[in-house]
Amino acid sequence: MKKKIVIISVAAVLSIVVVLIIIFMQKDSFSLKINGREIREEEFLEAAARKRYEVVSYFSEKGSGGVGEKFWEEEIGGELPYERLTQETLGELKHFYAVYGLAEEKGYVEEGSYSALLKRWEDGNRLRKEKIEKGEAVYGLSEYSLELYLEYEMDTIQKSYCNDLDNEGMEITEEERKQYYEENIAYYQREDDRILDYIKIPYGEERMDDGQVKELKSRLTSIYKKMDGKHLLADLAREETLISPYLGHADATSSELRGYSRSVGDILEYAWDLKTGESTTVIDENGSLYLIECTKRETNEPVPIEEVKDNINKTLREQRFDKIIEERAAKASVDGDIESLCIFMKQHIDK
Repeated sequence: MKKKIVIISVAAVLSIVVVLIIIFMQKDSFSLKINGREIREEEFLEAAARKRYEVVSYFSEKGSGGVGEKFWEEEIGGELPYERLTQETLGELKHFYAVYGLAEEKGYVEEGSYSALLKRWEDGNRLRKEKIEKGEAVYGLSEYSLELYLEYEMDTIQKSYCNDLDNEGMEITEEERKQYYEENIAYYQREDDRILDYIKIPYGEERMDDGQVKELKSRLTSIYKKMDGKHLLADLAREETLISPYLGHADATSSELRGYSRSVGDILEYAWDLKTGESTTVIDENGSLYLIECTKRETNEPVPIEEVKDNINKTLREQRFDKIIEERAAKASVDGDIESLCIFMKQHIDK
């Protein structure tokens, strides 16, 4: 009787051990295919690394306290971060193979696999290193990280596709171009021309004492009170010995706006909404005193469509390329157990 009990006990223990081994193997195993291509663990984890910041930011907006020791396994807003990262990683991989599947079909790359990408990246860096050692010219970066190389190659694929007008969606009609232009007319609107007279006294930079600042502010306030359309800032300022050295002028037309933004960006910011004949009050900010008058403001017409034709074509082609990739990614086949992939992610994230 005792012998029988011992045999049953041993059998029970062995059964438990076998079950535990199976569970462990299931949890630790990794199996995934995208569009029939086998995805290796390092490829999966590299894709996860590219999506990590996005997922962390997503949960930060939901109130997470940052990436602590148990961040990935703590439920936040009804979601587990490691599960969301798994889903985002799958999306990243589907996008990758949508781009490289198309590139392979079009002959932009010989092979669209991850291992082929790694080889091109390593070969490219080695070639650049050899050229540098020989004193030969190297254009672009002397060495690419994998992430930067992937970005560069994907951008090259997009350009190659969009530059071939025989490709699907790359022919843009006049009607399509006009519709885009009209829908985005604000983007092509030229800025108004502004003619400004201004006083800027950088008392902080010139290390003036409180008494000097007070006196100059009083003089500016007096000028401001006299400005009534007939008495202009420039004329009044020239009559003030202490103020006249700080008088400035800007013909900030739309064509000159970029240059003025660099030289007198603060003046433009304070005067941005001023109409003809309007002025600011005396402003005391960032260690400077300001008084600005807009003597003339004219509205410009939008940039003509013919001047932005090529830019619109480029934008529409890139949008259509992105849509083609999005559709391909949505149709991508995924062969893998999501639960197992989530477990794998939990075990390896931040390892």
